[in-house]
Amino acid sequence: MHPHVASYPSLSAVVSAHSDWTSAPPPVPEPKLSLLKAEGTPLESLVHHREFVAAGTPLEIAHRAFQTQRVEYMALVDNDRVVGLCARGQIGFIMSSRFGFALYSQSPVESVRVSHPLIVPCDMPVRELLNRAMARQNEEFQEEVVLVDRESRLLGLIPVGALAQLQSLLVEQQLEELRQQNLELFRTNHALRQSQGLYLGLFKSQILGVAFLDVQGGLHEHNQRLAALLGLDPDSAARIPFVSCVVAEERAEFLALLQKCIRGDSPPLTREFNLLVPQRGPRLFRCSFDWIRETGQVCTCLDDITDQRALERNLLRQEKQTLLDTLVGGIAHELNNKLTPVRGFAELLSDCPASTAQSYLGFIKKGAAEAAEIVRQLLQLSKPASPVMATVDLRPIVEEAVAILRYQLRESRCEIRTLLPSSPTWVLAEAAQVKQVVINLMLNAMHALTGRPHPLLVLELKAGDPLATLTVTDNGCGISGENLRRIFDPFFTTKGPEHGTGLGLSICYSVVRQHGGEIHVESQFGKGTSFTVTLPLEKRSPLLSASEAPQPATSAAAGVSLHTTRVLIVEDEEVVCLLLQEVLRTQFRCQVDMAANGAEALLALERGIYNLILSDIRMPVMTGPELYVRIRETHSKLAPNFVFITGHPGEFRMEDEIAQWNVPVIAKPFTMAEITQVCSPYLRTAPAKSPPL
Repeated sequence: MHPHVASYPSLSAVVSAHSDWTSAPPPVPEPKLSLLKAEGTPLESLVHHREFVAAGTPLEIAHRAFQTQRVEYMALVDNDRVVGLCARGQIGFIMSSRFGFALYSQSPVESVRVSHPLIVPCDMPVRELLNRAMARQNEEFQEEVVLVDRESRLLGLIPVGALAQLQSLLVEQQLEELRQQNLELFRTNHALRQSQGLYLGLFKSQILGVAFLDVQGGLHEHNQRLAALLGLDPDSAARIPFVSCVVAEERAEFLALLQKCIRGDSPPLTREFNLLVPQRGPRLFRCSFDWIRETGQVCTCLDDITDQRALERNLLRQEKQTLLDTLVGGIAHELNNKLTPVRGFAELLSDCPASTAQSYLGFIKKGAAEAAEIVRQLLQLSKPASPVMATVDLRPIVEEAVAILRYQLRESRCEIRTLLPSSPTWVLAEAAQVKQVVINLMLNAMHALTGRPHPLLVLELKAGDPLATLTVTDNGCGISGENLRRIFDPFFTTKGPEHGTGLGLSICYSVVRQHGGEIHVESQFGKGTSFTVTLPLEKRSPLLSASEAPQPATSAAAGVSLHTTRVLIVEDEEVVCLLLQEVLRTQFRCQVDMAANGAEALLALERGIYNLILSDIRMPVMTGPELYVRIRETHSKLAPNFVFITGHPGEFRMEDEIAQWNVPVIAKPFTMAEITQVCSPYLRTAPAKSPPL
């Protein structure tokens, strides 16, 4: 609730008698502003009064205090320290409202303190105080300024009116100094004074573009910098209406702003407008406007901030990426922990002879695999994992993407045209990721085609050295210029939550850049959009050798007897521990012990000897990397027999550290074949001796 705005008492007013809840220093004399130097004025000389009230004082008493003292504001003090400001108008408004006295009379006065009081130290420079005080607007501009010492004790309250007078004094002093400096120039005729001051002092030395405009946006005077910024001939620029350089959509606002400046009812204004620059297209300019009374024109200073805004958007994208790195990792870890036993136990149950169970298990494994793929795509947005790169033909990838969306295309009655070259288009890529890019671009186009009379989607693939180019074009609703600049930002969407989360195009951007390519978008609002993806071509086709052919999963090692090998599983998820225990016992017939964290694992190592340690990375008490470091220090011979398992390693620094250790890492959710393949070298060659119990 804003305080009631009341007029300030004059600077010559003195404080009246004080009651027991306020302090009453001697009256403060009115400052003689005319005798002060604005730069060296001590702030204490501007104090109007030193009235204050304790922060815990009931509103009823504070209300009576304001009725007694002829001031509009009092400082709030707690333990001799200023903690805020209260206003007569706001307290009076509350107490005089219906039931106000009954409801709020005993409430502490600090509950209705002014929302944004200006509390400044006594050693603050006058210029800084003026800047802070005059920057406030509306009701806040009417508030008193509270002056305190270095220990936040009250020195007094300064009315903004005194600051305004001081500001005027400062301006007058500066003008006087300018008049003294230019006394010789003013002795010449008026025309020479205008010419030299305008061109030498302002135009030629100004790093900004400067223009003097009339109310219709006509250009009367300008400097060379303005012509350079707008790509105009300096000699002919004055004959071109300046308002014609403003893009058509913003011209009405530009002219209205000129009218506002000329009326003289507003302070200097700063706005941003898009101006048309020959050979460069629309550019974003910061324009500052002020009314020059002497010339009867609007002085406009322009600065091209297009590149600055582009840099700010990139920094914002990086900031969002950092946030995603924090959130996605934790989500992926928890989700993978839940998916791992589903997938693992489904494989264990696949040995069950019941035909009905077999069909259900197929669905379980398929659903778990698809959920794991979703997690993998989310992690690509955070920090894409290194894909399995191979030389692939883009033509079948495009065809498969079209086949996947054939039902949606048919339901939306969208005509699809696929233009593919007759010969293979080889690129080095991860096929699944590239296919996801194509699917996302098609889905984005289909949403834009909703409600169009003749929806058309065209996919065209071209191969031209050194790039392969895929273009996805639609004749949909198009993208506005404002949204076009943010189209690849994570979570930015105009479709609503029922049509997506805004991750699709951001994932496309991440995947394409990861493959060394580029993605661009062109759009005309109301006419359609075209996305272009370019990837480096591979000149040689892939060759499949016998060694690269997929190998069947191996079964348990023959000849390894029960309890000849021993494994320690360190995992805080009990169900994951049970899954790993069953897999290792059935595949390798070994003894398996379990620990919930690194600290319990160290205790287990004191009691026994293990051939292999499988440890999660992110655990309470002691993490997996901390356990590995301790094992290298105390059980160095066991360190080579260490394997990490994780849903997500967490911080990127941790990933780099694990990579330097050269320790195997099994990603969740894993399959029996993956566990068998990684653990087999440690358990098949394990020494056949029983550890002490």
